[in-house]
Amino acid sequence: MTPLPAPSRSPAPPSDGPGPCHPEDVAANPTLAGFEKKVKAAFSGELSLSTKHTPGYSRELHVKNQQGYDVRLAQARRADFFQIRWQLVDTTFYDEHGPEFTAGDQMYFDFDFHDNGQVSGKLGCNDFTAEATFTGTHLYFDDAELTSQHTCSDKVMKEEASVLATLKKSLNYSYWAEPETLSMSLNEDLAFPTRERGFSLRGIPRR
Repeated sequence: MTPLPAPSRSPAPPSDGPGPCHPEDVAANPTLAGFEKKVKAAFSGELSLSTKHTPGYSRELHVKNQQGYDVRLAQARRADFFQIRWQLVDTTFYDEHGPEFTAGDQMYFDFDFHDNGQVSGKLGCNDFTAEATFTGTHLYFDDAELTSQHTCSDKVMKEEASVLATLKKSLNYSYWAEPETLSMSLNEDLAFPTRERGFSLRGIPRR
């Protein structure tokens, strides 16, 4: 496989697909400007709302106007996302899952109660902290570091070192937290096409 890029403090947004934009970007981007006009037209006049829910997927909200425009919105994360402890379950590569982490519920993320703040938790043996920034359905980790110096089994320490090394690369992740379940996926989204490598997580009670 192609090696991952060297660590970077400020990862670039994806070169294709969704990502952060700024008002000044619109004038220089005809495609983006055209999209904004379509969205503005779609939300004009009398609107009707409907919902659709497919088990295993997020609940969708459909906004339709009298001209036939249909805007579909999906919830990226459930309302109590920041109150949930997210246990790292395993690594993923496309539809395949690696073996579950040995540390079990001793490997987890606790996100601060706002979009841009910190994530803390445990990576098996040791506590850790990092900066966490949410941008739409994208999530960035920066300045990941351990905050304790404990030792445990070789296997758990190797898993801890692997996860920490990944977080230290400051990658751009696309994330998806199922609104109807306690599950979340983090998929590396550094370039197009995406590598689709990441982590799967499950929600457990905070102690």
